[in-house]
Amino acid sequence: MAVSRIVFYCLLFFIGGIGLASFFYLPFFVYLPVFLLILFFCVLKRPFRNIWPFVFFVIFFTLGVIRYNLSFPKIDENNVAFYNNTNLIFEGQVISEPDVKTDKTQLTVGKINNNQFKGKVLISAPLYSDYQYGDLLEVDCQLKGVLDNGFKNNAAIVNDIYSVCYFPKITNLNHNQGNFLYQKIFLFKNQVKNLIDQSFSEPQGSVFSALLLGLQRQIPQEVRNWFSTTGTTHILSVSGLHVAILSQLIMIFIVSVLLIRRQIAFWLAAILIIFFVILVGAPAAAVRAAIMGLGILYAQKIGRPQSGLRIVIWAAAIMLLINPKLLVLDIGFQLSFASILGLIFFTPIFNQYFKKIPNLRYLPIKDCLSATFSAQVFVFPLILYYFGTLSLAAPLANILILPIIPVLMFLGIFFILFGTISVFLAKILFWPIWLGLTFLILTVKIIAKIFYFSPIIINFPLIAALILYFFIVWWLIYAQKTQSKNS
Repeated sequence: MAVSRIVFYCLLFFIGGIGLASFFYLPFFVYLPVFLLILFFCVLKRPFRNIWPFVFFVIFFTLGVIRYNLSFPKIDENNVAFYNNTNLIFEGQVISEPDVKTDKTQLTVGKINNNQFKGKVLISAPLYSDYQYGDLLEVDCQLKGVLDNGFKNNAAIVNDIYSVCYFPKITNLNHNQGNFLYQKIFLFKNQVKNLIDQSFSEPQGSVFSALLLGLQRQIPQEVRNWFSTTGTTHILSVSGLHVAILSQLIMIFIVSVLLIRRQIAFWLAAILIIFFVILVGAPAAAVRAAIMGLGILYAQKIGRPQSGLRIVIWAAAIMLLINPKLLVLDIGFQLSFASILGLIFFTPIFNQYFKKIPNLRYLPIKDCLSATFSAQVFVFPLILYYFGTLSLAAPLANILILPIIPVLMFLGIFFILFGTISVFLAKILFWPIWLGLTFLILTVKIIAKIFYFSPIIINFPLIAALILYFFIVWWLIYAQKTQSKNS
């Protein structure tokens, strides 16, 4: 077995060890005998010289289990979670961008009492609070655990948050105490938001803010309902699926429309994707999805699409080494991973299915459709399982609006760049973007009116999702064999 193949399988076993440990909370030495037993039977059927790969597989599998078990902190008097269910007055710094919900603002506070306590606290503040990243706060509240009242806050656990407090008494002690780079990124994001607010009327402005910045709160409820009914909400949120599709569509746009060679287009696409990630505030989900998306684009650049899988597995293993809780508890990570796998395996298949659809000079419909559908194949069971919604209007709506998304993103990024230099230059791009946004909104509105009975809310258990994955993999194998025979 080649060394590269051994390394690849080692990474898979490492991820497998994390996955098993995530579902079954047992010490690693419980897994080890079972794994050694399987190994024993495997080796019996093979020559002795092949034992070393299996030894490495055992080591990496065990490392995965150990890494997951070590990812949970020790809750003692030095950890703030030790004081859950008690009233505590403490000082802490807002260490991430405030998360504005429809009814409250969530603040993640760390560096508690100048790092006297380990851990973080998730604070629910009033909706229109004026707290910013880097603010130093004095907080008076009763701490609660993230597992209290039978509710498991997976998003908090993934971010190592085990304490929450609801609407405490807060005093803002100081500003600008955070990381200098992050402060500049969030300041830039606010400037872009103001530029969009001043340039566009509603609802085009709020939809543009959601598309470029992931800011959905200003979108009118009626417009939200149109996107929800048509199954196109994903284009308004900065998720792994969003970034995965976006990375492919930007590449298609640069290569097919601008006619730039793929080797050069990769670097331009990489710059645009990195700029986009910075634009949305560099949240962890967008960073992870961008890394995976760039991995695939790099594999395409070097003309070896099959290398994309290895690059993605490497990226996933490194991310899980840093935070193993992502694999099972973070929906964004799962969506990113699934959408990237879909792009790797299903793009050639959908290209074949859509071979009669033309790739026009300035409108590469076939490539956009193939990328969009491929990214969503493996995501589909996860969306059904987690969100329980099935929109009958989604295929039609996605076909009509997704080709225009990369154009809007591309023009939008240049609109922002010009806008920071000269408002006059930005106005040159204003009308094409406004027309595109108007087309986008009118399309989802009309389809939502036609399919007013969609989406369908269903209860989709995990076992059903696994069965659906089984059929998707069977379809993949069948389609690949068919293509192989025809070629």
